[in-house]
Amino acid sequence: MSEIKVFLGGYINYTNAQNLNCRAVAEYLDKDKIEVLTLTTHFGKNEIFEVNSFNCFRPFSFSKHLGFLWGIINCDVAYLPKHTDTPLWVLKLAKLLKKPIFTTIEGNVTDLSKSNLISLFGSENKMKNHFSYFKQVFGISPFLIKETQSVISIKDTPLLLGVSAHRFNPKIAQKLRSIVFVGGLIKRKRVDEFLQLTKSYPQINFNIIGNGPEKDNLAKNASSNVVFHGILSHAKMNEIFQQSDLMFLPAKSEGFPKVILEAASAGIPSIVYNTYGASNWMEHRKNGFIVNDFHEVKVIINELLNNSKLLQSVSENTKELANGYNWENVITDWEKVIVNLYNEK
Repeated sequence: MSEIKVFLGGYINYTNAQNLNCRAVAEYLDKDKIEVLTLTTHFGKNEIFEVNSFNCFRPFSFSKHLGFLWGIINCDVAYLPKHTDTPLWVLKLAKLLKKPIFTTIEGNVTDLSKSNLISLFGSENKMKNHFSYFKQVFGISPFLIKETQSVISIKDTPLLLGVSAHRFNPKIAQKLRSIVFVGGLIKRKRVDEFLQLTKSYPQINFNIIGNGPEKDNLAKNASSNVVFHGILSHAKMNEIFQQSDLMFLPAKSEGFPKVILEAASAGIPSIVYNTYGASNWMEHRKNGFIVNDFHEVKVIINELLNNSKLLQSVSENTKELANGYNWENVITDWEKVIVNLYNEK
């Protein structure tokens, strides 16, 4: 019988960054020590999970409250990552029942984008009030901790997210023939810049994995060497990764893009901008490429087209990058957080 019951406040059968993180944590936690309680939803995939879950039925707007109530009442410790989607009464109830709760910051709190946390909460005071209920708040990277600590009380050490590396088949890219993008088709991801690149290199195939409100506009402006795949399962994504040699993520505001680790698991290096702390976890020209502007993106691609040995070397090193964030290793830090919070009750 497990000693500690942890409630993971995400819907593990529905695709969303926080939901997928909860799903991974639920999968990798040591079930001999920790019993997992979590949520599913009626509009998600019909899957069987080896955890104790509350299925949020129709109408979802009502049943999700029952799901959070069930989770908080029955748990010893709760992880609540869905900040604006977690009702404030849930945090108040956890405090009333003396159930320690923790969370992670996965995006820049104070950047200038309309999707930053302050904007999502409506004001800085509302955001600070929300986080005041948490026993511990973690950033998922050193950069996010540095950017957040002036606004929110946050731990000095990051609580890393991981990758399920076994879901992807590793290879070594031999020659630059195909470039991939994975992510939401929203303005913040700056996929229009990815399309700019496609027009400069008609000899390269470009694949876009993801969906979002910008898809129709992007598709209208796409050249013939671009394929839009929509949202894919890990198995289908792995098929595209097997055909890909490089990933380019044009966003300039991110937390820690898990897709970089997933691509790395398949031997695909990434080109990313230097604006969100990539140098904390990636080494330029060793296991990826960190650039300042779009001109440098093209410089790297031109070099890779003319120097296959560089591509092969960096591709081979991505495996080590991915292994460093394998959930099987990372999960021990999550277990320590849960156990410590339980013992401090």
